Amino acid sequence: MRALRRASLTGMNVRKGGGDDGTLEVSLKHASVVPPARILVIEDNAADVFLLGRALNKQDRRFELISLANGDDALAFIRREGVYADEAIPNLILVDLNLLDCDGQDILREIRRTKHLVGVPVCAWSSSQSRRDRELLTELGVVRFITKPSGLDQFMEIGKILKDLLE
Repeated sequence: MRALRRASLTGMNVRKGGGDDGTLEVSLKHASVVPPARILVIEDNAADVFLLGRALNKQDRRFELISLANGDDALAFIRREGVYADEAIPNLILVDLNLLDCDGQDILREIRRTKHLVGVPVCAWSSSQSRRDRELLTELGVVRFITKPSGLDQFMEIGKILKDLLE
């Protein structure tokens, strides 16, 4: 299994699977008693995960970003298997439809079959803008489809979209 990457934004806590812990402190805009919103992102492109983290960091809310880079790890997390058995339930899930090793739609189907994730909003993102994809995603319970942006400014807007879904 690949490493679980975790980042708590506006305070960075990075953990890799297998017990390697590391902490990097980042200055806080303001202290908050509200726990960070946990966002599970299933994405194999490290650059997209990095930009998503930057976009979330610009919001006036604390986020914990949990990144899984392949379908096997995503399914293990969803099913609470192995190293993911004790992971807390995320507040929002973002799934890339075009993973290299797995069809994102299969991940979405598994999320919808999993009782402990009922009620967790699920978003899908892709560079595809197919109307057929969007209709199928609605059937799979996706609350929001996000087209992956080509520019940095549009990417930064994704942070606001996800923040709004959590409120």
